[in-house]
Order: sequence, then C-alpha cells, then structure tokens
Amino acid sequence: MPFSFAPPSHPPSLSLLLLFLLLLVLLLSSYTRMWVQAHGALEDLLVDEFPPTAPRPLKDRLQVFQGLATFYLKYLQIFRSLEAVYDQIVHPQKRRMVRHMLDGVMGRLLELKNEMVELEFSEFHYFDDVLQDLKLTPEDLEVPIPQYFVREKMRVLRDREKMLAHVMAKGGHIEQVEQEVSVQTMCLEEAVRVLQVCERARQGRLRHRFMKEIRQAEEEGCQAKSQTPISTLDPDQAATRIQKVWSEYLLFHFSYFASKLYFQYQAYISNCC
Repeated sequence: MPFSFAPPSHPPSLSLLLLFLLLLVLLLSSYTRMWVQAHGALEDLLVDEFPPTAPRPLKDRLQVFQGLATFYLKYLQIFRSLEAVYDQIVHPQKRRMVRHMLDGVMGRLLELKNEMVELEFSEFHYFDDVLQDLKLTPEDLEVPIPQYFVREKMRVLRDREKMLAHVMAKGGHIEQVEQEVSVQTMCLEEAVRVLQVCERARQGRLRHRFMKEIRQAEEEGCQAKSQTPISTLDPDQAATRIQKVWSEYLLFHFSYFASKLYFQYQAYISNCC
C-alpha cells in the first residue's frame, strides 16, 4: 500500500515548525556526535591493537585471553554505537560510510571470537575481570542483531517462514487453515482484577512449594531417625555397666562426705585448742 500524505486542514504554527526543526537538529547532532566518538574510539583501538613497535610474544595463556577479551569488549561497544547511528541517521553518504565501518567492526569481532575459541577450546568464556576493569555490566556482552539485517532480508525471511509452514503442514504437524485469534478487550478495573488473581495464584504456588519442601525435610528426618539402628546389649553386659556407674556414684558421694566430716573434725579440734 503506497504511503500517502494528506496535508492538515489547519497549517501548523511557526513555533511548532521551529520546535520540530530544533528537535530534529538536536537528534541528528547527537547521532553525529556518537559517530564521531565511535570513530575516535576505533582509531585509538587500532593504535593499541597494532602498535608501531612489535610487542614481545606472551607465553601466559591468561594474559593472552585477557588482551583478546579487552579488544573484543571494546569492539563490541563500538559496534553498538555504530549500529544505533546507522539505524537512525538518514544522510545517504554518511550511511554508506557507517555501513562500511560497521561491516569491518563485525568482521573483527568474529576474528577475535575465533581466536578466543582456539585459545580456550570452548565457545563459552568468562569476562568477569575484564568487565570489572572496563566498568561494564554483563548486559554489555549481548550482541544485538542489526536492524538492517531484518529490513534488508524481510522478503527472504517471509519466504522461509512460508516454506517452513508448508513443510510442517504437509507433514501433519500444523493445520493448514489458520484459525482467527479473537482479541478480547477489557476495562482497567477488570485488568487489575485479573492481575491480582494471577499474583495471588503465583504466591499460593510459592507457599505450596515452600511447605512441600518443609514437609519433605521433616519426613526425611523422621525416616533417618527411624532407620537408625538401636544397639542391644547382653543382660550380663548391661548389668556390668550399671554396676560400674553405680559404684562410681557411691564412691564419689562417700569421698565427698568423708572429706566434709574430716574438715569439720579439724575445725572442732582447732576450736577446742
């Protein structure tokens, strides 16, 4: 459907036009500034990566990986900036230059990723120390899909989806006739009530799981206690142990009272003298 622009019935005022132009200029200047900053960061990064004098080869694998990870994260930040600039800027010559830089940065990212995989023999890497040094967050590790990938290949993606749907329908996995999905509208009060019901149900499930874990822990403790073997002694051994404890008890009390009587006798003798 071709895009048609209908002029407004009432022409906008001059102040609104000036405000719109001012916002447009500020927006374009911000993305131009972002492009300039990304270009400067890319130049500094190229100087760091390819110094005039060849550095000494590193033998420590950890140091090599940290260097590759640092370059990878810096290139990733530049890629994010250039992708945002290319998505929002409208100047044809600038878009061509940004696209050329963007393709080069993506290619360098793939090269660094391949070097890290060959070094670590794994596709999963840990950037904790490098993130802390660069003051970044784990969210900065996510590689966004450029918007122009989807826009430029929209027809190919649609044809691929149609072909996949046809193959799945031919195999009997899905129905060929698409059912119309009815969209039900609701007011604000009803939506709030539905959200409250869902939240209460979620909290109830959490409480049920918590109480279930407590009951399982109690049952496991009772089973462990019941399965503990009770030692049984021979009657003669039990009588011997009881006699031993009782004799120790009597000896202790006899010695206690004897020492008490001795000290009382000594006090009585000292008082008489």
